[in-house]
Amino acid sequence: MHLAQAHLALAIPNETSRHHHVRCISGVDHDHVFISSGENVRLSCNNALPDCKSKTTWTYSNRFRHSGTVELINGGIKKKDTERHERLSLESDCSLNIKNVTEEDYGSYTCQQYVNGQKQGPDARVSLHVLHVSVSPSSSSSSSQTEISPGRSVTLSCQLYSDTGYSCDDLVSYEGLELLWVNQAGVDLKTDSRYQISSSSSDQYHCISTLTTTLQDEDKNREWRCRLTHRNQLETSVRYTVKYSGISGVDHDHVFISSGENVRLSCNNALPDCTSKTTWIYYNSFRHSGTVELINGGIKKNDTERHERLSLESDCSLNIKNVTVEDYGFYICQQWINVDGKDQQQGSDADVSLHVLHVSPSSSSSSSSSSSQTEISPGRSVTLSCQLYSDTGFSCDDRVRSEGVELLWVNQAGVDLKTDSRYQILSSSSDQYRCIITLTTTLLNEDNNREWRCRLTHRNQLKTSVRYTVKYSGISGVEDHVFISSGENVRLSCNNALPDCKSKTIWNYSNRFRHSGTVELITKGIKKKDTERHERLSLESDCSLNIKNVTEEDYGFYICQQYVNGQKQGPDAHVSLNVLHVSPSSSSSSSQTEISPGRSVTLFCQLYSDTGFSCDYWVRSEGVELLWVNQAGVDLKTDSRYQILSSSSDQYRCIITLTTTLLNEDNNREWRCRLTHRNQLKTSVRYTVKYSAPVASTTLTPVRSSNSEKTSSRTTAAASTQGS
Repeated sequence: MHLAQAHLALAIPNETSRHHHVRCISGVDHDHVFISSGENVRLSCNNALPDCKSKTTWTYSNRFRHSGTVELINGGIKKKDTERHERLSLESDCSLNIKNVTEEDYGSYTCQQYVNGQKQGPDARVSLHVLHVSVSPSSSSSSSQTEISPGRSVTLSCQLYSDTGYSCDDLVSYEGLELLWVNQAGVDLKTDSRYQISSSSSDQYHCISTLTTTLQDEDKNREWRCRLTHRNQLETSVRYTVKYSGISGVDHDHVFISSGENVRLSCNNALPDCTSKTTWIYYNSFRHSGTVELINGGIKKNDTERHERLSLESDCSLNIKNVTVEDYGFYICQQWINVDGKDQQQGSDADVSLHVLHVSPSSSSSSSSSSSQTEISPGRSVTLSCQLYSDTGFSCDDRVRSEGVELLWVNQAGVDLKTDSRYQILSSSSDQYRCIITLTTTLLNEDNNREWRCRLTHRNQLKTSVRYTVKYSGISGVEDHVFISSGENVRLSCNNALPDCKSKTIWNYSNRFRHSGTVELITKGIKKKDTERHERLSLESDCSLNIKNVTEEDYGFYICQQYVNGQKQGPDAHVSLNVLHVSPSSSSSSSQTEISPGRSVTLFCQLYSDTGFSCDYWVRSEGVELLWVNQAGVDLKTDSRYQILSSSSDQYRCIITLTTTLLNEDNNREWRCRLTHRNQLKTSVRYTVKYSAPVASTTLTPVRSSNSEKTSSRTTAAASTQGS
């Protein structure tokens, strides 16, 4: 944890200074800085002159450690005979930096300015308070963490080292200073009976809070924090992480990732120019009897099973591409340099624990042991197993109970599937260490392309998720859904395109309602001229398919395939084109030439689709909605002069009709049919009433982006000689 330093002005009762300077301490400014041991701190010199470096003296005093003051810096130059000089540096504004603060650094620091031997202005004083935790196992006299193990009683002492002249009781009573032990979630450990918390003072000046508990197996890597608050405001905190014998490291990161993703593991102990100094080691107690060296001196070991997926960043982080379930485990980064011909490790290990979330399916009615999606089909019962692969030494129960780890199945909208009775959700563990949650359901026709997600949360924070998309037999590859209005131009992406793809590309079209099989539109980049739409087709340089002036007959599946030397390359790329179209009819005649005031007109807005999904599925599960609005975007259902009715022509096509009796003022009035998907506008088509001039119905085809309101406009003339 990186802890920011905190500045505080202590105000004791009867103190009259309006700046709340501490009683009996003078100077332009007396800052109080709170910091945790191990941090870096910056002490401001608030009386610094311009071009101050050569004029600055920093002195240190501590009544408990020195009989007088100790000069740290004189004339901007460090005094090398002090115990901390290597950790000190002077900023350009003459602030004093102290690296890697220890509990012995607490005390008063005084900045003075001198010109030609004459002191300038008052002193600037800074009181440094250091928060530090030390540990001792009660069954041993040693404080070393190497002896910490389950079953031992351990006492953690959190002490605030201060030299203010105030007693601990004064700081608590008057200033509201408090030391508090909390867990990783910030919950006060006094509320848990397994911890004994006591407060005291070592010599009346130093405040101490101790935590005593008997360690349990699940405490491995558990973190407790000692917080220092001032009037209920957090000033700083220091943490203690339990490390059992054999597990060490400057930092133990936990990284959660889904299989198939790429991951970056940080080397938190990396030296400057670290590449040639870095070794990465892998360990998994379930898969290997010892450690496996992945990288040595910045060079990959080619004899490992995953070497092709590994790479080293300039900061010596380890990249793993296309993570698999076998990649879970411990990754250890070490830094080595050559000293007098011998390799010596620098600093501690940096440990990273990689946890992998993975989903595998099985179909109950299949006799095959394969989990291949090709055997998934309507009517079968399928079970999806979502498993968290980890090698932490914690049981699944420990993670759930103590760490707040949770696996959850949700739908595409993020709704917990436990709330839906068609799904059976069961949580378990395969070998007590691996958490599993299964989803079992009987597949329906409308489940084709449905997505379910397994989410991993840690203390209610989403860490990663993995999704499973149902693909019925014969439907594979990437599948896009494109919504467009008739009269528009559309571009269908070929997501599997190879480099220099034109001569390798085939585009096919299928529509179960219009063709018994597939229709070849483009072969090896050349249009087939015997198709009804060939004049409206063109191929982009990236092998996307352009269709001009889309009609309602263009809806259906478009399939892009790549071939090299007659051999198909990769999976198909599927695009489902859904076309929105409006057609009018007058109650007394089907001809638009009879549109006039006083007549009743019905506008049919229809979504043409060939996805295999019913209209009910689109509405209920996918959040697709058709809506009639006026030019201002107001829903016409709110106006009683319009009768709005939703239906489906053959269960697969959604229709919404608008019926109204035309008024004189409806001339040039525009109504729009909008298609939204999960409250996002996908496309719209408009209809404009025209009573006057005998102008034939026309179709305008503006070019718009797929995410804006795309409209196809139909303008109807009263004296036209042509229907819509």
